[in-house]
Amino acid sequence: MLSKLMATIDQSLRDRQHIFEYTSSASCLFRLQRAACRTAVMLPDGTYLPAGAPLLALHVWNEHVPPFSPTGPTLAWARRLAREIDLSLRELASFVASRKDFDDIVAISGTLAFGSDDTAPLMAELSARYGFAAAREQASTSRTVAERVHWFGENVLISLLVWSHNPAALRSNTLGRTRVAVYMPRAALIARFGRSPDQGPSRSQAGGQTAAGG
Repeated sequence: MLSKLMATIDQSLRDRQHIFEYTSSASCLFRLQRAACRTAVMLPDGTYLPAGAPLLALHVWNEHVPPFSPTGPTLAWARRLAREIDLSLRELASFVASRKDFDDIVAISGTLAFGSDDTAPLMAELSARYGFAAAREQASTSRTVAERVHWFGENVLISLLVWSHNPAALRSNTLGRTRVAVYMPRAALIARFGRSPDQGPSRSQAGGQTAAGG
């Protein structure tokens, strides 16, 4: 009952936010949304993203995240997750490179919302292994009361989605998730995860793309 309800809510939100699937691979962990920089940011490599710069924002594909065992995450689970993140980014690089309507995209962004303030540095370090960097925002990032209420509502929704798809992963601090914004320049994505000519077409290039509300 909860799974069906959350699936309906999740689909409705994706439709409203124009979040879409860029590959048919069952191992892909992300969906996409065309977005823009909320404020100007400077990446550690010197790349400057002005406010309003066009981005592709990653969203977790909840149904595809490997579930924990009843005893929690294992080494095998971590290895599988690492493989599927790599596959997801390779599919993304292939998709972006093949779409002329995304030639204006300057970077890929993601918002990590998996832990507390204490785990934020670890979250940023893990994302760096895949080429993402936590950016220094150039403008004031103080949050209004309305934004904080919105974040709490998102945390409730995330917790319900975790509970419905992967209950063993639910933790007591899920309502107080810290967010870490990370970015990867478009050119860096394609250079690092682009397919070599002898690899053949990806699932997204072979006509497997589906759009959910996009």
